[in-house]
Parts: sequence; C-alpha cells; structure tokens
Amino acid sequence: MRLGLPILATGSVAMAAASLYYAVFAVRSQWLGPTYWRGRRDRNAVALTFDDGPSPDTERILDVLAAHKASATFFMVGREVESFPGIAQRVVAEGHDVGNHSYSHASYLFQRAAETQNQVRRAQSVIAETIGVRPLIARPPYGVRTRAYFRATRDLGLQTVQWEVAGFDWKRITPRQIADNVLRKTRPGSIILLHDGDSEKKVSRKNTVEALPLIIEGLRDRDLQIAPLSQLLAAKTENLTK
Repeated sequence: MRLGLPILATGSVAMAAASLYYAVFAVRSQWLGPTYWRGRRDRNAVALTFDDGPSPDTERILDVLAAHKASATFFMVGREVESFPGIAQRVVAEGHDVGNHSYSHASYLFQRAAETQNQVRRAQSVIAETIGVRPLIARPPYGVRTRAYFRATRDLGLQTVQWEVAGFDWKRITPRQIADNVLRKTRPGSIILLHDGDSEKKVSRKNTVEALPLIIEGLRDRDLQIAPLSQLLAAKTENLTK
C-alpha cells in the first residue's frame, strides 16, 4: 500500500495539471468563463480576424479587404493603437469590427490580477478614445485566459472570442501555405485567426498580406460568405461595438 500512495498522488497532480492546462490554453474551453470560438453553423458564412495590430501592414490588409469587398475583425493592442492611431481609425471608418487584445500583448498567465485588469482596462480606454468606438469583444494574447482575465472582461462587459481555424502566419511559411492552412479546415461558422502585426516587432506580415487574396478567393469558391464577426455571432450576441 505504501508504494501505491506516491503513485496515486503523482497521478492526481498530473490530472490537475492537465485540467489547468486545458482550462487556460484550450481554445474551446469554457471552464473559467464563456468563450466563443466559432459562429453559427446554419449559414455558409465565416469570419476573418486579425490580431496584434494596428501596424503598417494593417493598411495593406485593409487595401486587400476593400478590393475584395470583404469584412474582418481586428483585435487591437492598445500600445499599437497609440503608435498608429490613424490606421486604427481607418479600420473603423471602413466598417470593420474591433476587439480588445490587451495593452502590451503580455501573457496573462503569470501576471498579478491587478496587472491583468490594467492591461484590459488600459487597452479598452486607448481604443475607445482613439477610434470613438468601445469594443465589446476581447481576445487574450496567445489565447491564454485566467480567472483574473475573466473578472476584468466581465467588469467591462467584454465577451471573449477565440478561433476555430489558424493560418499559422506567425511561422516562417509561404503565403500559399498560410492560405492552405486556412482553407483546409474552414467550414461554415469558422472564426479564422490571422495577424496584421507582430507583438515582438521582429517580422512584417507581408506573407499574410499576400495570402489574403488566396484565402478570400478560396473561401468564395466554396460558396462561403465572409461576414462580419458581429453577424456570425448574431444568435449569441448583439453588436460587437457601441
């Protein structure tokens, strides 16, 4: 019996660690708080979302979206909004949805609760003051959610939106590979994750810009409409900004 106790204890610790990992990192997890990761399946529509901007590459992405008459949602980093206010304003002027992506893109995992709240609140204030619109959705950096994050978003009336399909455009891959990553797994209701900025400011999003027409055309070839995220989640939430 003595030999079994450490094994049982070790197994319990492993299970607890696995559960914590799932709750914090799993895109679809609802354990710590309500999270949207896909939209309605009952219509042929998907949503394009972009993280980590605004940046100079955001303008090129906006040009592509305008040329193809497509809409998207931009989860903005407060610090980048301060750096590129005109680009942030253009996003809204051209009719795209906007979300809160923290102030400085630091992971919430190892932060004190007060710092997490500051990250969310400061980003919310900067975005609202700069573009004249208050986001009602948030996406945490790296998709990492904690209890403190959900307390902060709940206080601000923010709903969390993750993703179902990723282009993996943060990797060193070609535009064609980014597009293939998206088109391979997208289906009605999918929320697609791409990036219009780099939180570490090490790389441009040139390949994402070049992949975007391939993605849009590929989706439309499959009769998938590119809809605003606010429409994709219309059955679950009203407007995403006010």
